[in-house]
Amino acid sequence: MKKKTWIIAIISFFVVAGGASAFFLVNKTPKEQYFYSEVKTIQHIQELVETRYENETEWAKYGTTKVIDSTYDFSGEYQDDTNPEIEQAVNNSNVAIRIASDPNKQEVEAEINATILGVDVDPIKGYITTEEIILGLPFYDQLLQLKDKDYGNLMRAIDPSYSGSENLGLENFLGKNNILSEENVEYLKEEYMMYLYESLPEEAFNVSDEKIDVNGKSIKAEKVSMTLTEAEVKKILTDVLQKAQKDPKFKEMVEDYLESSFDQFTAVSTPDTTFEFDEVMDDLISSVDKIDLPDGIKSTIWHDADLIVKRAFNVETPEAGTFEIAGTQSLEEATQNWDYSIGIDNNSLKFTGDLSTTKDGTYTDVISILDNNNVGLAYNGEEKLSGDDRTFERKFTFEDEYQPMEFLWTGKSNYKKDSMQADHEFVVAIDESSNAIIKVNQESKIIKKVNLPADSEKIVNIGTMDSNALQQLLTEDIYPEMESWGMNIMQQFEQEMY
Repeated sequence: MKKKTWIIAIISFFVVAGGASAFFLVNKTPKEQYFYSEVKTIQHIQELVETRYENETEWAKYGTTKVIDSTYDFSGEYQDDTNPEIEQAVNNSNVAIRIASDPNKQEVEAEINATILGVDVDPIKGYITTEEIILGLPFYDQLLQLKDKDYGNLMRAIDPSYSGSENLGLENFLGKNNILSEENVEYLKEEYMMYLYESLPEEAFNVSDEKIDVNGKSIKAEKVSMTLTEAEVKKILTDVLQKAQKDPKFKEMVEDYLESSFDQFTAVSTPDTTFEFDEVMDDLISSVDKIDLPDGIKSTIWHDADLIVKRAFNVETPEAGTFEIAGTQSLEEATQNWDYSIGIDNNSLKFTGDLSTTKDGTYTDVISILDNNNVGLAYNGEEKLSGDDRTFERKFTFEDEYQPMEFLWTGKSNYKKDSMQADHEFVVAIDESSNAIIKVNQESKIIKKVNLPADSEKIVNIGTMDSNALQQLLTEDIYPEMESWGMNIMQQFEQEMY
């Protein structure tokens, strides 16, 4: 993908990434009320989700500050009368993945163990820091090391014509250099979210009272409409793009993001060196004139106590047709439901949901997104929360005109202050005579530190080798050991199968 394409997505993301918390206002004008209701509704939804999944949310927060050691044990069951060999292999195998991660020191330790057809396979081990990757293979008695700074040298040892990135970008891979830092997010809020908000003309907004029906209930709501003409849309887009083009900090943020991303994307290829920020911005600004919105943009919300209960959005383009979103929603504490139609011209999707909660901690969910022929995805779920324990059964159905496919996810979980445990079972009905079951057991706990290889361990630095040394390592040391190991494993497989 060319970098010119990337910057379009990046600019759009940066503009909205700051959130809209600045719209908490008093004595609200129609424009202020419109955005205030949007923000309050989003926050209310977030609070409902965080309340429902409080245990999971708290554990996820631990992972941002504490060292977490997690093990995932995968096993399966497969029933298929026509493929007994596959059935035997799946039913007698399991894979365990262990990952220990320190978000503060930016260190990761990983290990993969497997039992295949009853044969134990020696583990693969790996270690990642911001400076190096270390790999331990089951058939080689030394660890292979690649330092981030030596990546370019290694690639030239493999291919002398290589001209890609000199670094592997481990800092970015581990999230150390987060472009959307707290400082950058605050900057985007102040400079772009507020700029866009202030660019919207007050006269584009109107307010009135209206009685509406939401899920069979009559509500006296406040109706707030926004109507932007084609000229207003073009002016707003042009102004914000011109502001971004003249903003050295915004340019630096975009270029830093591109550099960190493309260090990884171009690791095995020639980097795109044709990117020029000003040139791309000029192209974007000039392309605004090509936007064709004869009726502009029309968006209306109805709110009750600042929470949106109904929405209508409409934008028409001669080429694509009329895009519309219309429907109602109710977001109470014990029940949430919505009924929306989303589509272009006569091709629409119905997005509906009905969620309920009882006092004993039982949640029942029914959600679907279907087209006019009832083809699409449906979800039915039931969860029971009792203190730190959750049990659940979640069924996904891919509705089809010919043969629906069902995917069942059941399990239980338990969260404590220093550990968590969960059992998951995924069942896929392939056809009438076969189905597959994947079982995952997860155990996580807080530990003191990630265990990296000691200085006394045998380590081979492949990043400093030339092509001859690398070739010698592979052909004389690693390949013979791998071949012997592989033959031994295959012999054990044959004994188990026959």
